[in-house]
Amino acid sequence: MRTRIILLAVLLESLSAESDGFYAQVGFQYSNITQDNATSKLGTQVVQAYQKVKLNQVFPVNNNWLAPDATNISFGNRNDNPAVNRIKNLHNLVVWDGKKDIGADKTGYEQAEQRLIPAWVFYTIGDAQAAMPNAPAQVVGSMLNNLGVMTRDVIESYTRFHFEQTPQLQSAFQAFEATSQQAAKALGMDAVGLSFPQEGNVSIPVLQTQISNLGNAANTLTSALFNALVSTSGGNLVIDNAGQRTNISQAIQLDSSKLSVLAQATQKVLAEYYQAHPELAKTYPIIIKKYLPTMQHSYTRSNLYGFNVQAGYKQFFGGAKRWGVRYYGSFSYNGGGQGKTNSMNNFVYGVGVDGLYNFFESGDHNTTSGLFLGLMLVGSSWGAKTAALKTIINTCNNSSACKLQMKQSYFQLPLTFGFRTNLGKHNGFEIGTRIPLLPMPNYYATAATNYREMGTYKQQIGFRRNASVYFNYVYNF
Repeated sequence: MRTRIILLAVLLESLSAESDGFYAQVGFQYSNITQDNATSKLGTQVVQAYQKVKLNQVFPVNNNWLAPDATNISFGNRNDNPAVNRIKNLHNLVVWDGKKDIGADKTGYEQAEQRLIPAWVFYTIGDAQAAMPNAPAQVVGSMLNNLGVMTRDVIESYTRFHFEQTPQLQSAFQAFEATSQQAAKALGMDAVGLSFPQEGNVSIPVLQTQISNLGNAANTLTSALFNALVSTSGGNLVIDNAGQRTNISQAIQLDSSKLSVLAQATQKVLAEYYQAHPELAKTYPIIIKKYLPTMQHSYTRSNLYGFNVQAGYKQFFGGAKRWGVRYYGSFSYNGGGQGKTNSMNNFVYGVGVDGLYNFFESGDHNTTSGLFLGLMLVGSSWGAKTAALKTIINTCNNSSACKLQMKQSYFQLPLTFGFRTNLGKHNGFEIGTRIPLLPMPNYYATAATNYREMGTYKQQIGFRRNASVYFNYVYNF
C-alpha cells in the first residue's frame, strides 16, 4: 500500500505544475506614444551698447594725403637701411633657382622686417600729423580713407598680378577678401567699395576690431606670399615663372605689407583720439531679444499597432513549482500614420528577465494560470516622416548658421507585467504591459541655429513610447 502511495505521488508530481524549458511567443501589440515638439523660449536681456558715430561726420578726410611707402623713410645709416635690405633680400629670393642655400636671404629678410615695420608705423603717423597739424580727427579720417583704398588694391592685385593662375595663392586671397567683406558688413559699408570715411555708422570699439582684423588678414597674406616664393617640391621651385615671382615680391612690398603697417598706425591714432574724447565711449542700455537655454514643449499622442516576438527559457523552483523565472530576447514593431508623407515606425529589441508566479492549477494539471513581473533592457529605434520634421530638416539644410543632429535610437528600461496561462503541455496565451521607466534620453532631430546676439534657437522633435499592451500566443517546447 505504501508503495502505491509513493508511486501515485511521483505520478502527480510529474503531471502537476509547469515544466522547465524553452518557449516562444508571438502576437499583436498596441502602443501609445508621445511626440515632443520643443523650441527655445524667447526672452529679453538688457545690454549696454556703445553709441554709434557716422564716420564721415566725425572723421573728415584730407584727400591730398597718401600713406607713405617704406622707401620714403630716412634712416641715419644709409649702408644699414632695413627698407633697402628688405628689397635686396626679396630680389635674391625672386631670382633663386631653388638649388642653392637661401638661409641667409631668408634671415636677412626677416630681420629687415622686424626693424622696418615699427619704424614704418611711426613714420606713417608722423607724416599724417605733419600734413594735418592740430587736426587729429582728420588724421584718423585720412588714414581710414587710405585703408579702404589699399584694401581694394590688395583684392585687385589678385587679378592685376594674374595670381588666379597660381593655385597656391588662391585660398590666401579668398580668405583676405572674406575678411574685408566681413569688416564692411560689420561697419555698415559697401562690401565692394569698402569706403571707410564716406560710409559707415558704427561704434568706435567695433571700428577698432575690424581694423585689427584687416591688419591680421594682411599679415597672413604676406606670409602666404613669402612662403610661395621660397617653396620647393622635389628640389624644384613650386612657382618657377620669373614674372610671377616678381609679382609676388611687388605684392608684398606695395600691397599687403603696406596695408598691415597702415592698419597698425590707424589703430594707434584712433586709440589716442578715443581716449581724448570720452563722449565716444558712452554707453546706453538697450533691450534685446534673447533665446533662452530653457525649452518650451508641446506634446501630441498617437496610437501605433504592430506585433511582437519573444523567445527564451523558463525554469521553476520548489516542490510545487509555482515560482519561477524566465530569460528571453524580444523584438517588436509598431507603426502608424496617414500615408507615406506622415508616418511613424518604432522598432524595439532587447533582452529581459521576469519573475513568474502560478496562482492556479487545474485538477487535471492541464491548465495553469499566473502572473509575471520583470525588467527589460532594450534599444528603441524610430523612423518618422511628419510635416513638422520635414520643415525643420529643410529649413536647417538651407541655412549655413544651422546645425542639424539626428539620433534615431536610444536605450530604454521598460517595466513589464501581466497575466499568462497554459492550456496543455505546449499551448498558452499571455497578455502583458510594458512601461518604459526612463525619460526620453535624446531627441530624434535637433536643429540649432545661431542668431548671434540673439543666441541659439533650438528646435527639437522626439518620440517616446508611453506604454505597450500585447496579446501573444505561446508555444512551449
